[in-house]
Amino acid sequence: MKTLLTTTVFTLNPGEVTSLSLHAAQRLVVQDAAGTHLWVTRENDSEDYWLRCGSSLLLRRGDEIVLSVDPTAPRALQLALIAEARRPSLTFGDVAHLAWRAARRLVRGTEWTPGKDQLKVL
Repeated sequence: MKTLLTTTVFTLNPGEVTSLSLHAAQRLVVQDAAGTHLWVTRENDSEDYWLRCGSSLLLRRGDEIVLSVDPTAPRALQLALIAEARRPSLTFGDVAHLAWRAARRLVRGTEWTPGKDQLKVL
C-alpha cells in the first residue's frame, strides 16, 4: 500500500498574522525560519506554541488556529501543511470537538437580548 501526502507550502512575513480553519488532520511544519519566531495558538487550547525551523505541530480536524510571526524576525518564514490523502478514522475526541464547533457556529450568527424571547439573525 502506498501512502500519499498532500502538502501546502506558504510563507508568512515578519509581523504577519493569519488564521486557519482545518477540515482534516494535518501537520504544520516550519520548513525555513531564522529562529523561534512563529507563534501558534489553537482555539480551546490553553497552551501557546513557539515553533522554530524543523519543528512541527499536529493539528486535529476542526481546529481553528492563529499563526503569528514575530515582527522582529529577520526574514519571512516558510511553512507547510502536510496531510495524508486518505481520511483518518473519526475518534470520540473528534466527534465532541466537531459537535462543539457546530453549536458555536449556530450561536455565533445570532443576537439575544435578555428579557426578549426573540432571536435576531445578523
